[in-house]
Amino acid sequence: MFIIFSKNIVRAMCGAVLLFAMAGCAQKAELAAVMSVEKVALKGYDAVAYFSSAKAVKADGRYSYAYEGINWHFETAENLETFKEAPQNYIPAFGGFCAYALSEGSLRNSNPENWQIHNDTLYLFEDKEAKEEWFREIETRLDAGQKQWELMNTPSEENSAQD
Repeated sequence: MFIIFSKNIVRAMCGAVLLFAMAGCAQKAELAAVMSVEKVALKGYDAVAYFSSAKAVKADGRYSYAYEGINWHFETAENLETFKEAPQNYIPAFGGFCAYALSEGSLRNSNPENWQIHNDTLYLFEDKEAKEEWFREIETRLDAGQKQWELMNTPSEENSAQD
């Protein structure tokens, strides 16, 4: 017997599978977003420089700080000290994943060169187009992204039972 599914049903099923998969690996996803293979946050870009210099600055690793198992590089000793005082102020939203893709229900890596600060929060994007789309409907996108991120970071009952 053949069962015929409409495209909408298949999309809904795929979306549900993706959400369950994302919820099950939230801890790993959060780490992977801000680090490279070498466990260097933001591919070596200075998180504080986005705020202090209003630009993406690739640091050489001379000023480095390990925070929650990830190495953060800074352009200057001053930026390093600023980060140490309040790291939560400089870590990008959504674990550094592309904010636009997350608002669309997708988890994609970002490029530290594509960024924007909105309401004192750093957002990163996969590419220039994603950044532009995000800001066309900023409040709607922000709300959708926050809901997706919360969903991903809410432990499933299965994971809670194993703890």
